[in-house]
Amino acid sequence: MIERVHHIDFVVRNLDEAVAKYSQILGRNPRTRERLEYRGVELARFEVGNIWIILVQPIRDDSPVKAFLDQHGEGFFHIAYKVTNVVDEAQRIKGSGIGLANEAPRPGVEGWKLIDLAMEDTAGVLTQLIEEDG
Repeated sequence: MIERVHHIDFVVRNLDEAVAKYSQILGRNPRTRERLEYRGVELARFEVGNIWIILVQPIRDDSPVKAFLDQHGEGFFHIAYKVTNVVDEAQRIKGSGIGLANEAPRPGVEGWKLIDLAMEDTAGVLTQLIEEDG
């Protein structure tokens, strides 16, 4: 079962500028800033209550995030829901007729395990299920 919203990502063209603005908006600095070479992104994570607000900037032209940014511009990128067991929850959702973009979990930061739902079944919203490690 979905436990809560885990994180919301926003795609940005310039991470330094976005971090400065979101630090003012949220009244805090990002808790972490990371470069994920395997995903072709750099990101900054703000912890707000029990939800992460994540700013994502593509760092390579072949990054899927770059393609998204080119097509849609800056702004909302995706939402992720925390679950206890990402594989079990994905199978439950799949059994109800909702498609999965990936059947096997892919890695995220801090050992997060992610499965994406098919956008055609989520009203065009990139939606993830996430299991935290530990």
